[in-house]
Amino acid sequence: MTKWLLRCTKCGNVRVLEVGYDLRAFKKMYIFCPKCRRNTHHEIVSVQVEE
Repeated sequence: MTKWLLRCTKCGNVRVLEVGYDLRAFKKMYIFCPKCRRNTHHEIVSVQVEE
Protein backbone atom coordinates (compact mmCIF):
# COMPACT_ATOMS: atom_id res chain seq x y z
CA MET A 1 0.00 0.00 0.00
CA THR A 2 1.03 3.56 -0.60
CA LYS A 3 0.45 6.21 2.04
CA TRP A 4 -0.26 9.73 0.82
CA LEU A 5 -0.08 12.77 3.07
CA LEU A 6 -2.87 15.19 2.11
CA ARG A 7 -3.59 18.71 3.39
CA CYS A 8 -7.03 20.34 3.31
CA THR A 9 -6.95 23.64 1.42
CA LYS A 10 -9.71 25.11 3.63
CA CYS A 11 -8.53 24.36 7.19
CA GLY A 12 -4.97 23.02 6.72
CA ASN A 13 -5.73 19.69 8.40
CA VAL A 14 -3.24 16.98 7.36
CA ARG A 15 -4.34 13.37 6.95
CA VAL A 16 -2.99 10.07 5.63
CA LEU A 17 -4.76 8.33 2.75
CA GLU A 18 -3.79 4.71 2.05
CA VAL A 19 -4.50 3.57 -1.50
CA GLY A 20 -3.05 1.03 -3.87
CA TYR A 21 -2.60 3.36 -6.84
CA ASP A 22 -0.50 6.35 -7.84
CA LEU A 23 -1.97 9.81 -7.15
CA ARG A 24 0.93 11.85 -8.60
CA ALA A 25 -1.12 12.72 -11.69
CA PHE A 26 -3.57 14.63 -9.50
CA LYS A 27 -2.65 18.06 -8.16
CA LYS A 28 -5.68 18.20 -5.88
CA MET A 29 -8.24 15.69 -4.68
CA TYR A 30 -11.81 16.38 -3.63
CA ILE A 31 -12.43 14.20 -0.56
CA PHE A 32 -14.09 14.39 2.85
CA CYS A 33 -12.32 16.44 5.54
CA PRO A 34 -13.19 15.28 9.08
CA LYS A 35 -12.31 18.67 10.57
CA CYS A 36 -14.42 20.73 8.11
CA ARG A 37 -17.07 17.97 8.11
CA ARG A 38 -17.58 18.25 4.35
CA ASN A 39 -15.92 17.45 1.02
CA THR A 40 -13.07 19.85 0.27
CA HIS A 41 -10.01 20.04 -1.98
CA HIS A 42 -6.84 18.46 -0.62
CA GLU A 43 -3.26 18.99 -1.84
CA ILE A 44 -0.79 16.10 -1.99
CA VAL A 45 2.04 16.89 0.44
CA SER A 46 4.17 13.72 0.28
CA VAL A 47 4.15 9.99 -0.43
CA GLN A 48 5.46 6.96 1.48
CA VAL A 49 5.68 3.65 -0.39
CA GLU A 50 5.56 0.50 1.73
CA GLU A 51 6.97 -2.77 0.49
